[in-house]
This record gives sequence, structure tokens and C-alpha cells, in this order.
Amino acid sequence: MRHCCIAAASRTAKVAVDFHLAGAVVVANRLYHTSKCSCHGAAPRLAVTPLSSSAGAFSPATCHGGAAAAPSGPARQLPQHRLSAAAAAAATAGVQQRQCSSSFNDNGTFAEGSRPYVPGQAVQEKYPIMQLPARSLWCRQYALDLRRVQQGEYADLISQVKAARHYYQYPSLSAPQTGWNVQMFTLFDNSVFINPVNLDEAAWRAEAALKGVPWVDYEEAKMEELRAAGKTGFAWEPCASSGFMLHYIERPLTVRIRALDEHGSEFTVELDRMRGRMALHELDHLHGVLFTRRVVDTDHVIPMESFVTMSDWNDDYPSLEARSTYLYTIFTPPYHFLTDAVEDGNLLDRKFEDGVYPGCELDRQQRIESAAVEELQRKQWRSEKKKQMEATQTSSPSSESAAAAEVRPMGSSNAT
Repeated sequence: MRHCCIAAASRTAKVAVDFHLAGAVVVANRLYHTSKCSCHGAAPRLAVTPLSSSAGAFSPATCHGGAAAAPSGPARQLPQHRLSAAAAAAATAGVQQRQCSSSFNDNGTFAEGSRPYVPGQAVQEKYPIMQLPARSLWCRQYALDLRRVQQGEYADLISQVKAARHYYQYPSLSAPQTGWNVQMFTLFDNSVFINPVNLDEAAWRAEAALKGVPWVDYEEAKMEELRAAGKTGFAWEPCASSGFMLHYIERPLTVRIRALDEHGSEFTVELDRMRGRMALHELDHLHGVLFTRRVVDTDHVIPMESFVTMSDWNDDYPSLEARSTYLYTIFTPPYHFLTDAVEDGNLLDRKFEDGVYPGCELDRQQRIESAAVEELQRKQWRSEKKKQMEATQTSSPSSESAAAAEVRPMGSSNAT
């Protein structure tokens, strides 16, 4: 007779495979009740077996009589109420595969995570990123346990979020975007914020509760006050979970945050410029708020590829202010533009066809094939033009000789 813990692992494996969670250590609290064992009232414990790669892998150990079976290799036990069998099945289901094209460094070598594009050849997706409309991105995320943070139990997971941000060269990244549904994000300066609290928003929410005003209405009223005082600004914000899109969004110029660092020490900081803006962007992610609520209108959502060619836009597209605001520049009405330095966020240097960023595989391949066809057409055009020029040069000397032959008899007869 099959034990119910094994059945639970099988059920959650199917759910996890459907979510395409692979290659990362994922805390799947949302799927905990799906994987719960009816006999023991708890999810099977998980044995984590480290691999030679940075991703690592999970293997669910079946339990009988409330005890977890010993893993086959060197492993460490994780708390059963922190990880579910879904996370284990996801990582053992295999690494996500996709196609990619080539990207070169200045020295002629291939860029990290890139190789020459060969149709039909699969490559490993190093850091999978959750993409819209994934349901987990619309949820409020779980807080991390302070004691476990201080003991370093999440150090590997935190490092993986930081590594993913650096790999994609995004100015910021939150844990839910990597499939780890907890309150943690990192910025381009490598700073880490765990269980962050927006102190400004907390004060506003308290005021709204006292006045009995709905939060959304009160937030808009406070933004109007800040706007009138010149304390808000617009900027283009990239989002890893809406691949290759930038959004023109208004936010406060500063934000006060209380959070834990990666060692579990509490700190309070006031952020401004791009650090403050991207912190607000990630705070939205931790509360399930996406750009659809913040963007001015749909005209202010631009593909990254089009953003690179901003100089070709019409002067008033999508608006005069947005047309004049470059990446990592904040526009404060009516005339002030402030550009910030973001050293480790060179996302515009990457191309869609490089296969580094997550996105639509079919669209990527169509772009690559279209570029190849265009290059072939250019070569054919150059070849035809070269043949025409050679034909013209070949026919020119014979024409001149014939003209000279006609001129000589006429000249001699006149002389006679």
C-alpha cells in the first residue's frame, strides 16, 4: 500500500512542474497544505544534497511513523514547516532549458551565460525568473524567521538572489521573482533588506485607519500633497518579471525603511534617488503590487529594445517628459532632471536575442531568424550592386574606344 506522504510528494511534484520552478532552493509555503500528510499532519522533511553546480538540488525523503528517511548522499535537514515537497519535486524535475544566441565580450570571448545560437540546441537557464502572470507575484510574501536569519540558514538563498540580480544586471531584485516567496530584496549596491517595513507608508496607513478612509484613496491624497511640494518624481523602471519592459512611474523621492540585513541585524535607513526608487519598486513586489497599479497609462510601458532607440521617438511620445527621461534619471516637474550612477545595473547592454533574459522563446527565435534573413538580403544586395558596378566598369572602356573610332574619320575628312 502506498504511503500518503509519497502520494503527497507526487501531487505537489505535478504542481511544481506546472509552475516550472527549477534550479533554485525555493521556499514553497503557499503549497504547504497541498503537500501535507494526512497521517502525520506535516509535510515530509526534505534532504538537500549539494551539487557541484551553484543551483543545488532537492530530494524528498519519505517519512514513516513521523521520521524522515536518511538521504542517500551527504545532506542537511531543513525544517519541515519551512519547505514543502513541492520545492523538492521542482528541483528534481530538471533544469529549465531554452534557446539562446551569441553575445561577445570586448576581448572576443562569449559573454557569461551565452553561446553561439544553434537551432534545436538547448542550454541551461541559470537563474529562472518568475514572469507575469504568475500568481505568486500577486500575493503578499512571508516574513523570514529572525532566529534562522541570524543562524545563517538562509545565507545560500540570499546569495542566490544577489547572484541572479547581478547576472541579469537589473538594478534590484526581490526573492519572490526567483521563486522564493519571502520578504527579501537586494539592490544594485549589494545591500540586502529582509522583512522590510516602509515607515512612511506605515504612518500613512495608521492615519487612514484613524480617519476611516480607504487606503488607496488616502495614498493618492498623500501623493498629491507630495507632488504639490515637489517631493515626487517620474522615472523609467525595469522589472525582471515583465521581461524587456520599462514603465514610467511616479514615486516619492525618498523613503524610510526599517529592515534586517543578511546577518539578522536590524537597521533603519532613508534612501533617495535610484536606491530609494528601486527599494519602493521591490517593496511593492513583497506586497503583491505590480506596475499595473503604478504606471501612468499603457502608453508609458515601453519594450527595452525600443527604449535603446529613444532618439528615434517622436518628440511627444509617450509624453514630452517621458521622452526626455533617460534610464536611471528622475524627472521632478516642472523642469528638474537628476541622473544617478548605477554601477552594477547595465541591463541595456544585454540584447533580447542573447538568451540571457527570460522571455518568449518563440518570439526570440523569430527575431533571430528575422535578423538572419535581413543579413542574407543585405549580402545579396551587396553582391548584385558589385556585379552592376563591375559590368558598368567593363562596358565603359569599349564605349570610349567606339566613340574615339567614330571621331577620327570625321576629323581626317575635315582636314582633307
